Amino acid sequence: MIMKQYILTFALLFASIILSFGQDDGTLTNMKFYHLDVEVSLDKSYIKGNVMCEFVATQEKVSTLTLDLADQLKVSKVDGATSFEQKDNKLYINLSGDPLTKEQRSKITVYYEGEPPVITDNNGVKKGLVYGTHGKNDNLVIASVCYPNGGFLWFPCKRGLGDKVDSIYIDITVQDTLLSEVFMNPQTKKEEVKDLPVIAVSNGRLETINILNEGKKQYQWRHRHRIAPHHVLLAISNFVKSKSGFKGKGYSFPIDFYLFPEKMKESSSMMRRIPEIMACLTNTFGPYPYRDEGFNVTQVGINLGMDGMPTQTNILLEDMKGTHMYMAVHQMASMWFGNHISPKNWQDAWITEALATYAEAMWQEYKRGLTVYQIILDEKEYFEGGKLYLENRKGYSEERLSKKGMYAIHMLRGIMSDPYFFETLKAITSGRKMEGEWSKTYISTENFRKIAEYYASENVLVDYKYFFDQWIRGEYFPTYQIAYSINSGSISLNVIQEELKTNPSSFSMPYKIEIELEDGTVIKKTINDNPKEESFGDANQYFEIPVDGTVKDFRFDPDNWIFKDLKFVRKVENDRFPLENMEITTSNHRRKVQVKYTVPKKQDVSIELFEVADGVSLLEDKSLDIQTYSKEDGAQTHNLKIPLSYNSRGVYKIVVKGKGETFSKVLRLKRIKEIF
Repeated sequence: MIMKQYILTFALLFASIILSFGQDDGTLTNMKFYHLDVEVSLDKSYIKGNVMCEFVATQEKVSTLTLDLADQLKVSKVDGATSFEQKDNKLYINLSGDPLTKEQRSKITVYYEGEPPVITDNNGVKKGLVYGTHGKNDNLVIASVCYPNGGFLWFPCKRGLGDKVDSIYIDITVQDTLLSEVFMNPQTKKEEVKDLPVIAVSNGRLETINILNEGKKQYQWRHRHRIAPHHVLLAISNFVKSKSGFKGKGYSFPIDFYLFPEKMKESSSMMRRIPEIMACLTNTFGPYPYRDEGFNVTQVGINLGMDGMPTQTNILLEDMKGTHMYMAVHQMASMWFGNHISPKNWQDAWITEALATYAEAMWQEYKRGLTVYQIILDEKEYFEGGKLYLENRKGYSEERLSKKGMYAIHMLRGIMSDPYFFETLKAITSGRKMEGEWSKTYISTENFRKIAEYYASENVLVDYKYFFDQWIRGEYFPTYQIAYSINSGSISLNVIQEELKTNPSSFSMPYKIEIELEDGTVIKKTINDNPKEESFGDANQYFEIPVDGTVKDFRFDPDNWIFKDLKFVRKVENDRFPLENMEITTSNHRRKVQVKYTVPKKQDVSIELFEVADGVSLLEDKSLDIQTYSKEDGAQTHNLKIPLSYNSRGVYKIVVKGKGETFSKVLRLKRIKEIF
């Protein structure tokens, strides 16, 4: 009953703390170091210990210190204090001695104990020091599930991203216990029973294991990098440790796995892939920032939400099934953006969420190329409103920040080109060109834009303000209608954009086009790429594109570098026989297509369905169905069904051809039913 009360009490509190990025204005101190020395009960939810906190005064005459700590964890003593008060999940401390001068360093030690509270977020994920079980014998597992802001639920600290400490020592004491585990022997294919010791896992390196009195063990972990409290890890169970490693250019480091013995076989596929994922991410973001201490993966069997849980130098996963590889990619990417480089303010949280999600697409590009990279983008389309750079915290949406943010990163790559884009990401993680007091720890949206502009301005000065105003500070997406005609020596192109009632009313973007000639030559161009041109932001644009050769086909944004709704591409051959009011719409998760139009002059019309070539299994577009309608006149409606199961993905094209015009629309269909 007591635990249920904690859950209800903190569920209300959680909404108010989830977006607590950065320090409060006018803070008096800056935290520098934590040394946790805690004993965790294996019999019940209980923790006892002390935390030594070193800090520096940021103003003159500082005589108080305020820490965050859940009220259920009772403080018995504070060394270095004349008095203290605990209320409203805060610990108010009056420091002993003379008031501190600016830049003076001091320390206190807080002694506390109690049953750590557990909160439940809106997705049903428990946060705090969570106790669970695993295996046939329901053996104990304990894990600090504290992202995005729950470190105070199990130890005194200054919560939030704005007051990282420079390093942290974590001493974890547990009863020296063997737990009987039932698992399948991969060699004999039979179940076996084995007694395995309980071990404790945390951040950084395990430097010492001390054997204590009364049958106890102490695990001493050391992490010598800047870290926020919610990235501090405590995980306890009868883990089996499996070792791997990574070799980079001029460096190497260990990769260790802490796994449930009964899940070893299930975890083997992901264990093989983790070093490959690390290679992909180092290519994308630069060297792993904690390579001097190594990297760990810990399986906890606790519901962590869709993407797992980031700590620091270690990722927590509910399980390690190969089908959940994206969870590992997402959380590993957080080592660079989220842990090493964090949002400067809560409005900047989109950067780290977007890049962690974008890493999932980069992993597929690394393994299978741009075609599969595009599939991941399709899977995470976000057609809702809402901004990435928020005006108030009530507008926070993790889904929007992840999905829309990922597409914003994708589009930025498209307008920058690969060399400049990846140089920008690596410059941020290395600290080059970063600005401000905490230049190697925090990044702001404005700083991100300036760094991108710096690297993209090698040949010509660029300004990406228009891009960030539209996609980061604005909402929604462009809706285009494309019309073109082929002339002798040129293509006439009309790009029409539906104007919105929100901000921006229309989007200004460079357009990538392809022109295929009859001899097989493909000409790739980028048009509308000069923001200084008066027509750059027009909702109705005309372009005359010179072509040397006979044109076979024209394609607008063929590689989908703009997140958009492309209503159709219209090829005009004879404007005396138009098809008016064309609408190509989809329903039933896009498996059903409806085509509506008006025929002002009687003519034959055909509707053809193609499966679009992926360049691997299908080398050219394949016609699946064609319907021909003779001498149509007036308003028409036709329905088609795409032969694709809900378990599959695919790219299809609808082509509607009349006597004088041809309309086409590409449909990127994503998988609806997940297969795990």
